[in-house]
Amino acid sequence: MAKTIMITGAGSGLGKGTALGLAKEGHKVIAAVEIHPQITGLKEAAEKAGVDLEIFKMD
Repeated sequence: MAKTIMITGAGSGLGKGTALGLAKEGHKVIAAVEIHPQITGLKEAAEKAGVDLEIFKMD
């Protein structure tokens, strides 16, 4: 059963890996990053992994 999951700190490290991994399992992932440049890197990683993430910058 697919769930909607929000991951904070998804711009790098464990948060990034978790967001990509959960998206690969078929979940809808909302990924929050800290700074704008992390958006580009996460989008590229998601495209490479063949998954769709909803990415946004959060203060």
